[in-house]
Amino acid sequence: FTYNFSLTCVTKTLNNTAHTRSELEKIAENTWIWWVLGIHVFAWVLAHGIADTNLDSYADMLENYAWGQNWAWGSAKHPPLFAWVTGGWFVIFPTIDTAYHLLSYLNVAIGLLGVYRLAQAMDRHDLALPAVILLSMAFPYSTLAVKFNANAILLSVWPWVGVAWAHSIRKADRLGLLWSVALGVLAALAMLGKYYSGVFLLALFLAALAFAPGRAWFVTPKPWLALFVFGLSLLPHIFWLRSHEFVTLHYVSEQSSVDGTNWRLLSKFALAPVAYWLVPWLLCTALCASKDVSIWQALRTWPTRMWLSWCPQGWGDGLFWLAMLPWAITLVFGITGFVELSLPWAIPIGYGFSLLWLRNLSQDDKAIAHLTRRLFKCLMGWFAIVVLISPWYAWHQANEGTENHYLPRREAAAAVLEIWHERHPNVPLQWVGGQWAESALLAFYGDHNLHVVPEVPDQFPATVNPLPNWQTRAGVLLCPLGPVSTPTATDCPQRMQVWLQTQGQNADPITITVKSEGIRFPLDKPFAYMVFEYLPKHP
Repeated sequence: FTYNFSLTCVTKTLNNTAHTRSELEKIAENTWIWWVLGIHVFAWVLAHGIADTNLDSYADMLENYAWGQNWAWGSAKHPPLFAWVTGGWFVIFPTIDTAYHLLSYLNVAIGLLGVYRLAQAMDRHDLALPAVILLSMAFPYSTLAVKFNANAILLSVWPWVGVAWAHSIRKADRLGLLWSVALGVLAALAMLGKYYSGVFLLALFLAALAFAPGRAWFVTPKPWLALFVFGLSLLPHIFWLRSHEFVTLHYVSEQSSVDGTNWRLLSKFALAPVAYWLVPWLLCTALCASKDVSIWQALRTWPTRMWLSWCPQGWGDGLFWLAMLPWAITLVFGITGFVELSLPWAIPIGYGFSLLWLRNLSQDDKAIAHLTRRLFKCLMGWFAIVVLISPWYAWHQANEGTENHYLPRREAAAAVLEIWHERHPNVPLQWVGGQWAESALLAFYGDHNLHVVPEVPDQFPATVNPLPNWQTRAGVLLCPLGPVSTPTATDCPQRMQVWLQTQGQNADPITITVKSEGIRFPLDKPFAYMVFEYLPKHP
């Protein structure tokens, strides 16, 4: 009796000690993820603050701001989620480039946290932190993420849809039903981010069919509850589409290939998993070599590990299908000529790549812990390089005379508003149109109360950017002409003049020349803008 009692006490003590140690490890792991995400956001916002003098050259981020003014359930191009996020963000934060960069990388941080939780939802807690560290060095989560748009918003949404999907399959009873409701809501948000998310949702459906718990999930109420919530959540957007002539779907249809399969774009997209995730892939396959082998043996077996990192573990490998199907399904659509593939579509597809590599190449817990420490050191080195190289990049852009570096958006906004107030001191300026979406610079950098319209106010009378009673509101039409030394070929001035003449307005332009000045702009590179005024007619 004494022996059995003592043995029981010792066993309980050891179990409690092991349990406590496990809990402490989880606490430490959860602490490290916040450090990784925080440093990631800080390093990239700092780097772009040093290196960049403007937002993206294509004015995508200005377009987001313009769409975000309306809080509508859609736009002329995309579903509304990215516009809502932008609009809500700048209700709180000032309209400056640094605030926009902060939004871009917080969006990435939310996505990386989703990958962390996805690993945990699949009972691979050991892979959660190293998977996030690897992904944070991939181009979609680092350099490319600075441009917040309809592709970037999927970085934050897709992993959390995967989390809800995994929990819906694995959890039972009430908790499983709650996760199914979350799955429906998050899936709807993914579709409201970009219709391309339909490929991702199809991938989840097929991945569930690949393994036994997923197939069993379909005979429960949970997937059908998720489907019902998904449809219910999308109803407002569907009603908006119907009342606005399905304008967004028309834009999507324009992306279809008219000449059959575009093999050049298809081949680019096919190589995207390697091109966009090259740095973490090489790093993962290099560091996953056994510690007991020589450097020569590690190098000799490196190609084998690179191949094995992508391989499935049988047909029922749910993680493999979850990671690879979005890429594969997109390729199928591209091969059929249903759509003309665009390389930026690949930005969100790799959320599961690092989990797949680590699962395929990882050894025991001790090896994974050692790998995580080495990866963290590499990540700190990566961040240091990013920040240290940013002054050189700014200097290089300045001395090369890169157009986007010298683009004087702030100065142009200030000049246009100054001219308006001088010429019409008693007439409030209420809207800006002209070249979409560059004309939004006047609202973003100048007067935040200006309503940005696409081209001219009546171009989309029944679709997007409604401006009630625009005929009674004063506005300007802005046409950027590019650098004075190398003017941009544009028909914007002619189109604006024709429209003004049809409205019985004075179509004479005002040409302004502005330039970026200061220590960051050593070259004299002025830009020209043409401004047209619209003044309401008095009865």
